[in-house]
Amino acid sequence: MKFSHKLLLITFLVTILNSCTNKFEEINTNPDAITLASPEELFAGSVKKGLDLIGGTMNDQIFNSYASYYGGKGGQFNRYFFTESGLDNFWRQFYIDILKNNQDIIDNYSSDPSYRNRVYISKIWKSYVFSVLVSTFGAVPYEDASKGLLATRYSSEEFIYTDILAVLKEAGENMDPNGDALMQDPVFNGDNTKWIKFANSLRLKIALRISGGFPTLARQHGSEAMANENNLLSTNLDNVTLKWGLEEENWSFNYRRYIFITANLDVVPYVNLNYLLNLKTYKDPRLVALVEPSINPITIKDIVFKSGSTTEKITVEYELPYFGRPLGGNAVIDDWDLNGNNNILSGVETRRYSRPKVDVFMSPDMSYNLITYAELSFIKAEAQLLGWGGSKTGEQYYYDGIDASFQQYGVTGATEYKERDGIKWGTSSTGDRHLFGVVNSGISAKPFDKITRQRWLASFNQGHDIWCMQRRTRLLPLIDQFAPDGSLGLDYAALPERMVYPPFSESVLNNDSFQEAVSNLSKGNSLYSELKMNKPYIPTKWGTIIPEFNQDFANNFYGDSEDDLIAAGITYKII
Repeated sequence: MKFSHKLLLITFLVTILNSCTNKFEEINTNPDAITLASPEELFAGSVKKGLDLIGGTMNDQIFNSYASYYGGKGGQFNRYFFTESGLDNFWRQFYIDILKNNQDIIDNYSSDPSYRNRVYISKIWKSYVFSVLVSTFGAVPYEDASKGLLATRYSSEEFIYTDILAVLKEAGENMDPNGDALMQDPVFNGDNTKWIKFANSLRLKIALRISGGFPTLARQHGSEAMANENNLLSTNLDNVTLKWGLEEENWSFNYRRYIFITANLDVVPYVNLNYLLNLKTYKDPRLVALVEPSINPITIKDIVFKSGSTTEKITVEYELPYFGRPLGGNAVIDDWDLNGNNNILSGVETRRYSRPKVDVFMSPDMSYNLITYAELSFIKAEAQLLGWGGSKTGEQYYYDGIDASFQQYGVTGATEYKERDGIKWGTSSTGDRHLFGVVNSGISAKPFDKITRQRWLASFNQGHDIWCMQRRTRLLPLIDQFAPDGSLGLDYAALPERMVYPPFSESVLNNDSFQEAVSNLSKGNSLYSELKMNKPYIPTKWGTIIPEFNQDFANNFYGDSEDDLIAAGITYKII
């Protein structure tokens, strides 16, 4: 028994000693030492979280309604208010899920020259994220935001824009195309040249965005970017596009929310009537690439020229395949005293409206554009007209943008489209009336009107960019929300000037800085405190406008003659 115990003890000790010898290095490693995650590990997560938030949740709940891409969507944000829990969640995701890991790359690798490009890439991404934050909320925590402090001061809009534009300038001028690259690059697959183009193009985009609020700063950076066009996006191959994946954990927000499950019809995205009206008015070939036909079309009556005639007209009846949903549904102002029986959309089931193209905007691996060559062409058109330079005229950049947009969506017919009144440079058009007749799709001969309208049409689903553009220009023919959230106590509500700070979490955790930031806003922590980049807003007195229900959005959808219906292969009935 004693011998057996001794033998077992010796065997045990030998085993332990042998194990200690074999794993000596592992055992003598400090378990409390910090192992740095690689830039690739940190960056991929930051980009994915940013895509989910900016291109997913916030785009769906806020930005696409504010850009009038979505119509009649339910929920407080879409009805021009907010939820405190939603804001807290957005704020946390920005600062913890997106910016913290990205900042770790900058903090941990900036002193190592072998990571020079990857640090610049992280700075470009940080600049993009903050460009969204500051143009959404206004002054936000910036300088101290990465230090993990609960009490974090807010930096002014001017300070943030000044800094991120300087960062983008430095990155665009100093990244080495042949230097170190991200081995797992979720944006450009390791192509440093495209990162350089993104930095310079984003710099020009932000400069134009703030051209009204900070004109000197904007002109400086805009002119420098325009002076070096070779380092800007130059084809659709340069488009800065983030993409979700086919694996369940990487599914897009839209697919997970609206396709994988059966969603409430009130919150499902439908294309805004006003946006679709602008596509229809000018017989825009992009319509079929962007919009899904109705699953249950409405039947309309239309007056067209009789086949073979340019004078005799007939009344026909046929199904309308595409029709958008008004922003506030069928809600109208009480003072208008309209007869609802004259509204041809009255009683139409929600599910019958046209939705965004499913295989483009609802697929699990759908894409989200941060900036495209088409958009940049329209930005350059404005920049040239502002006197910031450029190798072409504003008109040429404008047409470049239309051509690029048609190519991006794989449609033909740009030549004919560019010749239509209102689209052609120097021409104007009357357009079609909105459902209530209070706005229309007409386009003036003014260059800035044309450029902003085309940028809106070309940038579908880039809700944040167009919301910013509208606040800067006030040129899009949009209407107010006629069914706003009841919390506002209003019959109708104008487009929000900003999104409010999370009122609960910031007042509890960061109250001193929060109160100082709120005191610098014109109307406090309100949706209607104008940011410095916003053009002053002149409210529309809708009650003084004489409205009229009409069906311009449906009339002459295929053309103004019976021959057009025949050519389109449409089944119709003469009545």
